[in-house]
This record gives sequence, structure tokens and C-alpha cells, in this order.
Amino acid sequence: MRTEQLDIGDITMTYDEAGSGSPPLVLVHGFTGARTDFTFVHQPLAASRRVLAPDQRGHRDTSNPTDPSTYTLDQLVEDLETFLDRVTDQPVHLLGHSMGGMVVMRLALAHPDRVRSLVLMDTSAEAPEMPFDFTDEIVEAVFGMVREHGLDAARQFLSSQENPEQELLIAANGEDWFARDEDERYANLDPNVVIELGPRVFRHESVLAELGAVRVPTTILVGSEDTAFVGPSKRMHDAIEGSRLVIIDGAYHSPQYTHRDQWLAVVETHLDQ
Repeated sequence: MRTEQLDIGDITMTYDEAGSGSPPLVLVHGFTGARTDFTFVHQPLAASRRVLAPDQRGHRDTSNPTDPSTYTLDQLVEDLETFLDRVTDQPVHLLGHSMGGMVVMRLALAHPDRVRSLVLMDTSAEAPEMPFDFTDEIVEAVFGMVREHGLDAARQFLSSQENPEQELLIAANGEDWFARDEDERYANLDPNVVIELGPRVFRHESVLAELGAVRVPTTILVGSEDTAFVGPSKRMHDAIEGSRLVIIDGAYHSPQYTHRDQWLAVVETHLDQ
């Protein structure tokens, strides 16, 4: 795998690339995530195709914009479109995780000629349904903490909250990996990602009614325990004719980490078909 950079408008985008073959598969991470969310699955997927995974603006190793107001879903779609223009002249397979799914589905609606197929993973065409233990009040508290005290305060607060997926992540990848991943994720994250983009992600305008226009092969993938996204995933499945809905039993929000073999099998089946 090699890491490359491209100047995309007002940012320098960092991305990982491995494999060869057409059409490429592009992996798009979620809110406060990074291209490294796909570290453990990038190489297996690249065994038979070209695979690219960019960091979105303000995340990990992609630069922060000078204007924080550019943290919008529309701008992320424009960033991804420009990135695709620079790395390939073909329609691509797009896999979007969480916020990344919100981005790729909007790109598919705006530029259907750029998309060969879609995998919408633990995401929503509507504002997410918050689980009972992660209320709107907690979300607002996190935004406020970052605004007033920085990312470290919010990180400490979130680490004090119950996180049932954490045990699975540690069991699958080790405690040292989990601590290192958390450190690296927060080290380069622009606080304005949380302050500016966060409210727009958690309260974004629904595009569910528009998804009937999607005509490419689509797989909708969600963990059975990811309660914020199970209902929205079922509604996306109903909206996109011919789509396939796969629910991974026992998984939470990041099944590519905790249920890797099942996740890879779903994605490979999608790409084979």
C-alpha cells in the first residue's frame, strides 16, 4: 500500500492506494474517522482490484480548510467528485461508512455517471435515529465541550460513556491497537470538524425520497446492534429498487473491525455481482 497526496481546491487530500484493475473501489470513512478505518480490509480487497481510501477534509492527514464554514456535506461531495476526477476516468465502486455513506449517496444522486455501484454501510439518508444511551443532549454537550475546551475534553467525556462496541474492538485487534488508534484519530482532527460539521451530519436534510433515482447495484450493510442506523438502513433498502440489505448479527457501527470476515464476504459478493 502506498500513501499519496493531491491538492483538491482549498485542501491537500491524503489517500491510500493499493492493487490494480478496473473499476476502482473507493472507501469513504465517517465523521471523525479516517482512511485507516479500512486498514485491515484494504489489502484483502486490493488483491483483485485497485482500492483507494481518502481522508476527508479536516480528518487525519488531509489538511484543514482555512474557512471552517466549508465543513458541509455538499462540500464533501464536491471534494470526492474532484478526487475521482483526478485519480480515474472511469465510474467507480463507492463504499461509504456512516457520514461517508451520506456523502457517496449524494454523489450518486448528483453524478450518477461517476458511480458503478454503491455499498452504504451503517449510514442513513435521514438524520440518524439516536440510540437510547446517546441522546440529543449528549450530542449537544460534546459539541459544546469542543467549542469551549477543545477535543481532549470531549474525548474524556466520551470515554466515560458506556461503549459496548469497545470490547469487541479490543477483542478483535488488541488493547494497544485501540489506544494507539484513538490517539492518532484525535491528534490531527480539526476541532471544527466537530463544531461545524457535526450538527450538519446529525441533522442533515433527508434525501430518502430521492433514492428511488439510484439505478446502480446497491448493497446496504449494517450491524444488528447499530440501533441508530438499522431503521434507516431498512428504509433505504425499501427506497432503492433491487438493493440488497445485509444485517451483520452482533455487530455495532464498525463491522469491518469486529466482524472482518463477514464484512469482506459481503463486500466481495457485492463486487462480484
